[in-house]
Amino acid sequence: MKILYLHQYFNTNKNRGGTRSYEFSKALIENGCYIYMISGKDINKKEIDFLKNIEIYSTKTKYSNSMSYMRRILAFMHYIIKSIIIGIKLKGIDIVFATSTPLTIAIPGYILSKIHRSKFIFEVRDVWPDIPIGVGVLKNRLLIVLLKKYEYFVYKKADHIIVASEGMYKNLINKGVSKDKVTVITNMANLYLVDSIKKSKTKIKEYNGFKDKFICIHSGSMGFVNGLDYILNVAKLIEKINRNIIFILIGEGKEKESLKRRKNKENINNVIFMDILPKKELFFLLKAADIGVMIVKNYKILQDNSANKFFDYLAVGLPILINYGGWQKEVLESHKAGFSCSATNFHDMAKKILYLRRNEKLLEKMSKNSRALAEDKFSRSICCNKLVNIFKNL
Repeated sequence: MKILYLHQYFNTNKNRGGTRSYEFSKALIENGCYIYMISGKDINKKEIDFLKNIEIYSTKTKYSNSMSYMRRILAFMHYIIKSIIIGIKLKGIDIVFATSTPLTIAIPGYILSKIHRSKFIFEVRDVWPDIPIGVGVLKNRLLIVLLKKYEYFVYKKADHIIVASEGMYKNLINKGVSKDKVTVITNMANLYLVDSIKKSKTKIKEYNGFKDKFICIHSGSMGFVNGLDYILNVAKLIEKINRNIIFILIGEGKEKESLKRRKNKENINNVIFMDILPKKELFFLLKAADIGVMIVKNYKILQDNSANKFFDYLAVGLPILINYGGWQKEVLESHKAGFSCSATNFHDMAKKILYLRRNEKLLEKMSKNSRALAEDKFSRSICCNKLVNIFKNL
């Protein structure tokens, strides 16, 4: 089976960012498929563990979360045009697999599936345009109507749709998409990559210069919807009580510089900013941490997300503190792998961090529950087997 895989932000374990498509490609190849991957950026083939049965093409599309909205739109258009030009030249395609974001990835996906007379699978990682509408970024009524019609067209034309959470599944069903057409495959906990790191937490802390520190970590985007001022509020409050508790924020985004300015202006000395890290390096740092933190602004639509960091924290065995509701909160609480905190009252999270700092036995128990949750519900094999079955059935 030959698969044309479209992912503008494709990464390997040695790149910075999510690696879901990397693991999916590997699983499909392990099950006899041949992959043509069209990425937006250049990928060094030396970074890929499975060189057989995969060809990687690049549209050389420049993109950054710090870009203006107009520059992002131009980047999306660049990828659409270039991926179609590349995709037309490929032969014998059986399935076109397009993964969002951005939602615009469905355009080359659908066009190339028609050109090759192949099946079309569309993967929804964020429900658009619901998110920009829900958080108030998108207000133009005409544009909203057009985007919703486009969204409906994509769902109608796809032979199968993959979503990353139960909340996204319900969203699509409520829009009239057939249940038989939609499968939930959450992001995965990369256990094998974590287990390749043999050093103890104590040694990793010493290596990073965090000896005797209690580390709360947040890895991921630093954009408007992430609301990371909440963490600075928590850190500022805790610094007055315990200076050995520190907060590490890893990632990029439009709000990063303003957050750093606030940290310096208010002398919040227990917060450390780091640039986004390749997956292997990220896990090395996560293994030094004591708590993983999940923050978003208080918008209900964001509760359906399936953030990579949630699964990274579980893979490492971090207790997780989350300041929003939805399926992730329910999973954490039912498996006693973390605490939910108030979305608006940062004092609540500060109290829970201080409580866990004082209760080593509870922290250790939550850590074990977190890892067990990764193994039982979100392992690579569980997620990839679901994917492979979809392709086989089509």
